[in-house]
Amino acid sequence: MISATNYSTLVSRIPKYTKNDTYLFWGVVPLLTLLLNFSLFGYRFFSDITIFLTASFAGFLIVSALWFLLNRVAVLTKSHFSRDGYPFKRIFITICLYVIITALFSTILRWAYDSSGFFGYNFNEKNYRRTLVVGIILSIFITLLHEGVTSFSKWKATMIETEQLKKEYMQSQLLGLKSQVNPHFLFNSLNSLSSLISENQAEAEKFLDEMSKVYRYLLRNTDDQLVTLETELQFVRSYFYLLKSRYSEGINLVVEVDEPDWQMTLPPLTLQMLVEAAYNQNTVNRDRPLTIEITSVNNGWLRVKNNIEKKIADDPMHQSGLENVANKFRLLCQQSIIINKSADYNIIELPLIPQTEISMA
Repeated sequence: MISATNYSTLVSRIPKYTKNDTYLFWGVVPLLTLLLNFSLFGYRFFSDITIFLTASFAGFLIVSALWFLLNRVAVLTKSHFSRDGYPFKRIFITICLYVIITALFSTILRWAYDSSGFFGYNFNEKNYRRTLVVGIILSIFITLLHEGVTSFSKWKATMIETEQLKKEYMQSQLLGLKSQVNPHFLFNSLNSLSSLISENQAEAEKFLDEMSKVYRYLLRNTDDQLVTLETELQFVRSYFYLLKSRYSEGINLVVEVDEPDWQMTLPPLTLQMLVEAAYNQNTVNRDRPLTIEITSVNNGWLRVKNNIEKKIADDPMHQSGLENVANKFRLLCQQSIIINKSADYNIIELPLIPQTEISMA
């Protein structure tokens, strides 16, 4: 006799219609087995221990095979109509296939039992018609049960992703603000501004203007899920201006973005985090300047590339910021960023998000 453990292993290997198919299997199949045997043998099924045990085992195998077949049909229809905007069409076709397969199974089973005289079973046309009606009702019930479980699982997954996305954006805001509002960054910016005031007032005014743009962007976009690439690049240029004033010829920024990509979107502060990670993870000097390149690549992707002049000590915030960027893209557009790192260059490619794909908050 096949044990419950072996059956659990078998069930786990079958293509699943929902994530809870195993629980549905053990909750529904034993009940269907009892109903099947009662319809075949009547009260003899419960009064004769030999019939009860043997018919239960045989019925369990038969109903299990039917369940796996119906489950496979559901998986195929779900896959075939995955992009169909009309789920009722898929549900209707699934129910029709369920009814046809269940009717064939019931007919073949009763013919086999009647031909072999299995425990004295005799075919009864009235009982057969009644069983077909019950089979149709059960097919509709099982289909709707699957759909209900699937809908609930999708709703639950959506809620979890929404909460995770909120968490990622809160972390993004904290990372962005911590990197720029912390005393060290503010001190360096004000120190650069102080030097410019005494040396070049016009340049000092320019520095102050760009610095105000940086902080204005931070405060204005903390609640946005997405911003246009054009807006983000304007912010990065202002942010980089502060770095350039501080490091002079030790750092360079090259932006070569195709015009059609300007209105594509991405999470705010994405490029700032990558630029910040580049200069935090590498030494900055005039002899071997750090060059950060932001360029368009094919199929609506963006590439951020920098040469590697690695510092002795790693910045622990780099990995945290990179994971934050990766998680936001995964949640927003179900795509992963691509990270390629060699001895000389660090390359990160980002999927730009069309405005029509996700409405901005």
